[in-house]
Formats: sequence, structure tokens, C-alpha cells
Amino acid sequence: MVTASALVLSGVAVAQNVSPQESAPYETPERASAPLSPSDVSVNARNQNPAAAPVAGASVQGVFAPPVPPAGPAQAVTPVFPDGAGAPVPPPVAGSYPVAPAGGAPSSDLPPPSIPASETMQAPVAPPPPPQPVLGGQPFYTQAPGAPGIPAPAAPAAPYAAPGVPAGYVPPAGYAGAGQPGMVAPVGLTQPETTRTLTLRALGLTVPMTLRGFSPLQGLDIAIPADEVVTRAQIILDGAMSPSLLPEASSLTVTLNEQYVGTVKVDPQNAHFGPLVFDIDPIFFTRLNHLNFQFAGEYRRDCNDQHNGVLWARVSNLSKIIITTIKLPPVRKLSRLPAPFFDENVRDPLRVPFVFPHYSGQNNLKAAGIVASWFGKLADFRGATFPASITFPATGNAVEIGENIPVDSNGSPPFGPTLFEMPNPNDRWGTILVVTGRTPQDVEIAARVLAFSSDTLGDVPARVVGDIALDPRKPYDAPAFVPTDRVVRFGELFAASALQHQGGAPLGIDLLFRLPPDLFTWRQHAFPLKIQVRTPAAVAFDREGARLDLLLNSNYVQSFSLASNQMWQRAETYLPGGPSSAVAFNGSLPPWLLFGGRNQLSFNFNVLPIDRGACRRVNDQFIAEVDANSTFDFRKSYHFARLPNLAYFAGAAFPFSRLADYSQTAVVLPAQPDLVVTGAYLDLMGFFGASTQYPVVGIELASTANLAGLSQAKDIVVLSTLDQLGAARGLLARTAYDINGQTIRLGQKTMLDGFWYLFQDKDDAGQHNNAQPVLNAPIANASLLIGGESPYAAHRSVVAILGDHLLQVQQMVASLRDRESIPAVQGDLVIKNASSINNYRNAHRYTLGTLPQWIRVEMVLEKYVLLLIIASILGTVLLVVGAARWLRNRARSRLRRNLPEEDKPLDS
Repeated sequence: MVTASALVLSGVAVAQNVSPQESAPYETPERASAPLSPSDVSVNARNQNPAAAPVAGASVQGVFAPPVPPAGPAQAVTPVFPDGAGAPVPPPVAGSYPVAPAGGAPSSDLPPPSIPASETMQAPVAPPPPPQPVLGGQPFYTQAPGAPGIPAPAAPAAPYAAPGVPAGYVPPAGYAGAGQPGMVAPVGLTQPETTRTLTLRALGLTVPMTLRGFSPLQGLDIAIPADEVVTRAQIILDGAMSPSLLPEASSLTVTLNEQYVGTVKVDPQNAHFGPLVFDIDPIFFTRLNHLNFQFAGEYRRDCNDQHNGVLWARVSNLSKIIITTIKLPPVRKLSRLPAPFFDENVRDPLRVPFVFPHYSGQNNLKAAGIVASWFGKLADFRGATFPASITFPATGNAVEIGENIPVDSNGSPPFGPTLFEMPNPNDRWGTILVVTGRTPQDVEIAARVLAFSSDTLGDVPARVVGDIALDPRKPYDAPAFVPTDRVVRFGELFAASALQHQGGAPLGIDLLFRLPPDLFTWRQHAFPLKIQVRTPAAVAFDREGARLDLLLNSNYVQSFSLASNQMWQRAETYLPGGPSSAVAFNGSLPPWLLFGGRNQLSFNFNVLPIDRGACRRVNDQFIAEVDANSTFDFRKSYHFARLPNLAYFAGAAFPFSRLADYSQTAVVLPAQPDLVVTGAYLDLMGFFGASTQYPVVGIELASTANLAGLSQAKDIVVLSTLDQLGAARGLLARTAYDINGQTIRLGQKTMLDGFWYLFQDKDDAGQHNNAQPVLNAPIANASLLIGGESPYAAHRSVVAILGDHLLQVQQMVASLRDRESIPAVQGDLVIKNASSINNYRNAHRYTLGTLPQWIRVEMVLEKYVLLLIIASILGTVLLVVGAARWLRNRARSRLRRNLPEEDKPLDS
């Protein structure tokens, strides 16, 4: 039994004897909010009536939820607890939940959840407006001019002047508000409020979190958008703890950014706990928040073995955290780019609408593609989508691209390539980034400057920019790829924080890197890997059993012993510089485990603390580091690939990504692309930018109606619906497939082609190699991805993304960002029907890259092993027959020779 007074002390601390000046920096920019109603009822659900008084001497057995955050600086809400010993319990009041009995089981009469389970809910605007809060003596946000009690801001004394903007330039209305440059006064009196319900699985916890005696601390990160502030938050936990634990000495403690949130106690009668509701003080939140779970467990009162199997606690990954935020006043300065459009801490897929006010044909699509690829580069593995429209979105941010977009409220045209920010006409909390100029060339220049020099635009809301010079790219020099022409240090690829880890052993360090898909090694020789690691294994952990396991893409590669040589350690003390703390290993990376594109190299440190005997403290904190001087070495490789292979395209946009700027790539679009196709094109450019970590400044656009201007020295991407394919059908001439109306046919174009189909390669197990030449499949609500050789030039590639409807084209592009769909993108044809993806291989293979002649000869011999064996046997037979005949002739010639002394009789 735990007293109520002790429970209050263990909850969230309430500031006492604190002056208003000291507490002012921690106030949230809105009135004190009512607590969120629990979306699940738990054994620690509390009475939320602020007028109720605590019961004297009341106590509860089980788990305590911290009290509701105070409703104001001078008020505190104290929960009402039932008395497990029979103390009277006040009757429930409206809006409260029944409290579980002392045994810990939740009530069977449960009200429905009060918060929807949807990922995002827009909360209604709640009148009346709160008083304007103050932060540091200045208004934290401004309200609409003319509101009751709020004077309208004074008009600016002089026209806006900024570097790079001509004199007399007046920015659009809304650039400044309430006397604060870049601040925009909201239209209403209440800031938009958003409530998000996220499961721990959505936050990255793929499996339930298991904490043990030797691994008691685990956690995950929660990101808050930079333009939002948390006003209310709750965590709803579900899980279990070992029933063999001592209740008075075992618990599971939850913290946020090292601040106490709540504690889960052990119930010997019931291993399962939850759902338990804990309020989180909004003060605890920052931009990137660390939610940690600390397990403390004992199963006996004298001494405990931290590796005993009864020491465990498990947190379900279906546990939820509910966070309510409000928008902060937007600050529209180019120096803040890519904010507010991109937040590096948020892990949700990026969505940035693109607005084309003068939408016509393919005009400004190249500039828009450059901007989309820049955002795709930033979003990288998160993925990004860019819906296209001709009107501004109802809410949020967007990018507007076009010529002669007015740069002020008077309709003045731009003075040249111009970048500026303005409020969203439909949502004063949203920001529109405008990329404009007098001509399409100006718009493209502005897009290039945005993609390459956004950090030099200055602390201004608008700027007229000049063109920048870009050096031509070389093959395979994309920033995303690990260089293959030299030894590469880990420090060049990974941040120092990614190479270190601290926590309970065992632990791991995961490093992500990219490689070109066409790496080729003679006879699959492994790539050297030199590793240096630092661990305290020889001091505080079991030296004999300590090892480092190396995994590549979750596949085991090899293990290394972390036990150091004692004699060598003593000898190092006499060497200049003292003993080295790093342990070096020579490893290798098998090429058959490397993917074209993203790879993951994992270092798993399997170390156990030294057994110091009974009742001796055991160190459970382990520090591991992979030294930045560890190296990759891919020099003994060649660039050679057999195509078509759509897996290369899905993994790394290959072969188009050979050049980082895609200067040898042409994209063929309909002459008048629909906005949906335009959105798919922008999504594809985002995928291209993420694949190389470089904007697509060198890409060329062409029309399906007229291919006359298409350069023949280009790799080609076709993006179209079937009815707008037009002349681009001829680009599929050297693939294995014909597109005729709404059908796809594996066609027999000539007698030789038909003969080849009968004897095609059988080198791709699991794919439909035996498709018949008479295959004739209708395309209904489906999309196609076709790969083949360009009809214009040998060793050039064509990839076509097609669909019978606009949305089907967009869905196929989206599949390139879907981790679950990517493994099914293989061969030379992919057909997507809803969620079903089928792949085929029927096209003639061609090669890309060069190899030494001696390797090519060996490859030919390896391909025809049976013929080589037959030829070897025949050669051996011919050699034997020839040698026998030569020896026989040699013997006959010796018998015919008449030597001078041959007839003389022998002496007796």
C-alpha cells in the first residue's frame, strides 16, 4: 500500500515559491488548457474534476499517473484516489472516468475513447480568445489588427529595402505584421490547433521493446515541427512486467528529455499492465525529444543476477502518445530555408504542393523539377510527394513557380530571377515560396540558386538572384555514392554521433551507405574493410567472451574477438604516445550481399559484464565507437552491368544516376501533361534527387507528340498515360513488348525474334521467363514499368512508366518510394494492379560498362561450361591420338636407320 502523499511526491513536480519572473520563460503561448481526456481507461485513471478535493489518507495499490498539469501558475489540480483499504470514495462526476479497484483490474464499464484514433485531427477554433501571452517582455505572437483592445500596427515608414532588391521594391502584403519584420498577424484570434495520435510503431519501434537487467534503458525519438509548440500531451502505455519481481524494488520509469513522467509498478497478481495514461508537461518538449524507459528490477532481497531470465519488462509498440500543438507565427525569411517546408527532425514523408499560376504545356516544368529534386535530396529515405495544382492549397505551405508572378501588392513584375516568400492567401499561417522571373530562363536560374545556394540568400524575405556556375559532373561522382576509385574513411561518410553509441550491452551501430548498382568484381572477390573500434571490453566486461559481429544488410558476415593481447598491451605502454585504445580488424564485404543503392553495415557488440560475484555491483553501461579512420575499399571493382534490370532503377535510379546532375537523361512527357502527370513527374524528380543527393539541373524534357528534338545520346524516361503515348511508342521498339491501345503484347516481330524467344535465358529464377510470344494482356486500372534498350543508340536505356489512367501513373512512381514494393520491382516488366505487383523478364540483355579483355574471355567460357567441357575432352582425345601417332612414327624411323657400327659382331 502506498500513501497518497507519497504518490503526489512521485508525480510531476509542481513549482513552489517561484516568482512570476522566474516562471515566465516556461509559459506556453496560450491560456492554460484543459487536460486531454484519456483515450483508454487504465488502472491509474484519475478524477479530472478540478474542484474535487483529495481524500485524506487515501491510498491506492498499483500504478500511479502523475497529476494533471496545473491550470495556472497559482493553481494545481490534485487527483482523487480510491482507498484500497475501504476509505470512502467520492461519487464520480461528469466527465470523469471510474477508477479501478485496488486489485488493479480496470473497470468493465468503460466509456468510449474521447480522442479519435486518426493520425491527425484538426481541432476546432474555440472562442473566446485568450489574453495575449508575453514571453521575455515581447508579444509571443500577434493578433489581427483592429481586434478589441489591440491597436492596429503602424504603417512602415519607408519602402522595404533588402540586398539584391531594387530601390522602391515593396513586398507583398503580409511580409510584416505588428511591427515585427517577417511576422504575420493571423486572421483570427486563435492559433490553429492540431492533435496527433502516434503509436510507438509509427515512431520507429518495429517490435515490442524488451528491457532486461543487463539492458535496462531504451528509448526512441519524438520530433515536433519547428513551427509548432506543444500545449498538451499524454502517453498511453501497454505492456507487461515479470510477475517474479519484488513490487517494492522493481518498476518501469518513463522520462522525456530526462524529465520524470511516470512510473509503472509491479503487480505480482497480473503481469500485464495498461493501458495506463500519463500526462506529460508541455514544458518538457523540445524540437527533438527523447522518450526513455528505465527498468529497475529485483527478484530477491539480498543479491540479484542481472542476467537472470526473470528480470524483464516489455512495452508494446502499440502504445500511443497523444500530442496537441499550436502553430507559431510564421517568420518569412529566406535565411530559414528549407524551413518551414522541410524539418530535418520530422520523419514523416515530405509533402510540398506545387502551384503553377500560368500552367501551359511543359512550361516551367524543368525549374519545378530542380526544386522538387532539391526537396527530394533533403527528404532522402523519408520520401517526398509534390502534388501539382493551379490554385493555392486551403491550408499549409506551397511552392509557386512561374513567369512574371507579381512581387508586391501593386502587381509589379519581377526584376529578374527572384525568390520571395509570402502568406498563403487561404491560410495566413501558411507560407508560399515563389520562384519567378521575367522569362523561363530566369525561373530556371532562380530554381538553381534555390537548390544550390539557399544558405546564402540572406535574412530577407525577397531577393533578386544571379546565375551560378556549376562544374560538369563525371560518371559515378554523385555525392550519394561511396567513391570507388580510392580508399574512403568512415569519417568522410558518417557523422561522429553515428559512429558512437552508449547504453546497456549488447548494443549495435548501424551505418547506411550507397553504392552504384553496377559494381563488378572478378570471381566475386570480397571488398576489403578495415575496422577500428574502441570498447571498454578489456576493463569492465568479460574479456574472453567479448566479440564484434559484422552484418551487411541484416546478413551475418563474420565475427571478431574483442579480447586484446595482454603482452602487447604491456608493451604499448613503453611505445611513444602510450597505449592505443583502438582495436583493429581486417574484414571483407561479400559482393553478393551488397545492394544497388542503399546498404546497411551493422556492428553488433556482444559483451557481458564481468561476473564480480554475489552482492557486487555490475557495470551495465557500455560505450562503443567505430573509429572514423576505418575504411572502405572498392578499388578492385569495375563498372559493368547487364540490362535491362528494373531493380537497379528502383534502388538507385540507375543507369540514369551515372551522372549526378542527370545531364545524359531525357524525360518524355505528354505535350499537354495533366496536373496529375505533372505531380508524378515532380515525384520522380524527387526520387532522382534522393538517389544521387544532387539536384537534376541537367535533365532534358521532350514531348510524346514530337521526338525530333530528342538527343540520341541520352538515356530516356517516358512518363505518360497510354492514350497520350503518341510517337513515344517507337521508343519501346527494342524492348520485348508492344503497346497497342489498352493492351500489352509480348510480340513476335520477326522470325528471328520468335526463334530467340524460344531459347531465351533462364537466369532469373522465380520470374516469368516462359511467356509465350502470343501473350496479349489487357491493361485495366493498372500501371506498367518497362525497361529496354534505346532504339537510338546501343548501350543506352529506356524506362517507361505508363498507366491506363492518370492515377495509375502516379501510383507506379509512388511504388519507387515504397519499401515494401521495391523488392518486387525486377526484370524488364513490372505490372501493378492495385497492391499486386508482378515482374517479368523477356527482353534481350545488353551491357553497360567496360571490362578487361581477359575477364570477358573468362565470362564467355563460364557461360558455356558444357561446351568448354566437350571441347576439352575432344582436345584431349586429339592430343592423345596425335601424340600416339607421333611416337609410333618415331619408333618406325629408328628401326629403319642404318647406324655405322650396327652390323659389327660383338666381342666375345
